[in-house]
Amino acid sequence: MTPAGRSTLAAGLLIIIGGLFTGYPALTSMGASFVIAVAIALIVVTRRADITSTRRVRPERVVTGDEARTELTVTNRGRHTSGTGIMQERIGDRQVPIELPPLEPGESVVIDHALPTDRRGVFAIGPLIVNRGDPMGFARRGDESSEQGRLIVHPLSHAVSPFPVGLRRDMDGIPSGEGVEGGVTFSSLREYVPGDDLRLVHWRSSARIGELMVRRNIDVHRPRTSVILDVSEDVYTEESFEDAVRAAASIVLAAITRRFPFTLHTTDGGVVDDRSSQLAVMDFLASVRPKPQPGSSIGRAALEASRGPTGLSCATVTGRAGADALESLGPLRHRFDQLTMVRMGSGESSRVYEVGGAVLINAATSLDFAEAWNRRVRS
Repeated sequence: MTPAGRSTLAAGLLIIIGGLFTGYPALTSMGASFVIAVAIALIVVTRRADITSTRRVRPERVVTGDEARTELTVTNRGRHTSGTGIMQERIGDRQVPIELPPLEPGESVVIDHALPTDRRGVFAIGPLIVNRGDPMGFARRGDESSEQGRLIVHPLSHAVSPFPVGLRRDMDGIPSGEGVEGGVTFSSLREYVPGDDLRLVHWRSSARIGELMVRRNIDVHRPRTSVILDVSEDVYTEESFEDAVRAAASIVLAAITRRFPFTLHTTDGGVVDDRSSQLAVMDFLASVRPKPQPGSSIGRAALEASRGPTGLSCATVTGRAGADALESLGPLRHRFDQLTMVRMGSGESSRVYEVGGAVLINAATSLDFAEAWNRRVRS
């Protein structure tokens, strides 16, 4: 029942009471007509709308600001002509009004409209709400007529250089067990597994041990990156968090496009690495949200990153983190060949500092970060 319907019903009941109290039958009849009109309106909208729809979102994944559209095919399944109405399409927490033209029984219409892509995120599309009302506007009903779709809006990214090759830790480049297999530098021997190239079999060791042993060769020239994205809500504004996500996306994409190994950690425990596809990594970044976090979350995430086989160079992306965040990384500095902290929303444009053997980049926006990062890496 609409506000107009509730007001009319209340007025009708008051008039009936007044007519009965004063003994005026005409007044009672007028109040009864108000009540009957509202009752008829409720009966009209009680019947469910015989409108069905199917939806196609194209494309289902876009980068922030790119075009995405939804194609709705609306069909009148009833036996009577449907009236003109307004449908509501839900897009995340927004509602978009769509005009529904009159449809004959069995008739369909295709309605194509743009979806908002100005915000990063994973958004449910639908269900479509078909509004029905009586001619007097006393009652209204909204029926769901379609299943939900999904739109994933990936963060923007900037062209940045990947970390340069890390400092060599021994004569072979990096310690045994941490390199990426497939290079030409000998690292160690391991047991043969079906599918190994027989040219890698070390026959002398195999004869001595009594089982097939193969050389484990590694590539020491592929920089390996760990990216830590701080999702602590107290260090960000809404805008600076988006800048931080763009910065993390830029570093990760620099590694992906060059097929360098990487691991992306969030301080709430989320992890994705180079075993995932680029779409899966960007879907992960599309879904991250700021959360309440303890002050030591950056240090814990960095400690976890340093244990992995891809942790030579580490970039931590945060907001207005204080000195305690930088201090939490101090004891871990020796675990990385290079350690960089990026602070977004600091109010400084492209400022780079050397702090205790680590690099600190203060940037007002993600574009400022990209400029400072490239200057640093290429210097």
